[in-house]
Amino acid sequence: MKILVSACLLLCPLVALAEDPMVLCIEDQAAAPFTFPNKDGSMQVLLKMAAKEAALPVTFTISPWKRCIETTRAGSMNGIVNAGNTPFHAGYAVFPTLPTGKPNTGQSLASMTVMAYRMKGSASAWDGSKFANVSKPVLMPAGFATISDQLKALNTPFDDNTKEPLRNLYKMVAGQGEIVLGFETEMNALIASHKDIADKVEMLPAKFMTTDFYVAFSKPYYASHKSQVEALWTAIAKVKKSKEYQDAVKDIK
Repeated sequence: MKILVSACLLLCPLVALAEDPMVLCIEDQAAAPFTFPNKDGSMQVLLKMAAKEAALPVTFTISPWKRCIETTRAGSMNGIVNAGNTPFHAGYAVFPTLPTGKPNTGQSLASMTVMAYRMKGSASAWDGSKFANVSKPVLMPAGFATISDQLKALNTPFDDNTKEPLRNLYKMVAGQGEIVLGFETEMNALIASHKDIADKVEMLPAKFMTTDFYVAFSKPYYASHKSQVEALWTAIAKVKKSKEYQDAVKDIK
């Protein structure tokens, strides 16, 4: 009987954990090459490899970005993938931090550069610190508080009513905006694959911003699963540097 009790003490927590995986929300719109709704992007690969490294069960749910935010805020979703550490997201979620309280960028899922795009021949400009000759709201993808917070700090009007970066480019071509902001890798791939856009649109040389994106957890979930969450963040930092991970994501587009 003592042997059975000891075995249960050892195994039961593992069984319980296996039946209670971390459920992470991913946006239903592709953010190439980082996340996709119908295949694994580099962030999904990283999280799966980190979960294996930390011996933690993780599952993904695909939802519209605003629903990912609201369900994580409500606590019905454990965490959200590809969130920037902004005041908006920090209001409902916990991010990896250093002992100093600063963000632990080593435990981020990826670092992304946001660039500005305009019509060829346009006088609209971004010089790295301010916009010039821009009379219409800057077009940006919906749901990215990292970008909108920066635009608010610059007192720059913006239009974030469109999810798809390609639609924002077409909105600019149609005259509904003079500047589009988007993630460099994704935007350049879209432009290169659409000749009708490539012939008309150009990227400005000065970057708008570079920022890190994370898997963040709801505050209630973090409070009750702190050791598991921090183990996953630690594993992310380790796996991200590995050759196995680099090889696994090198061809993802």
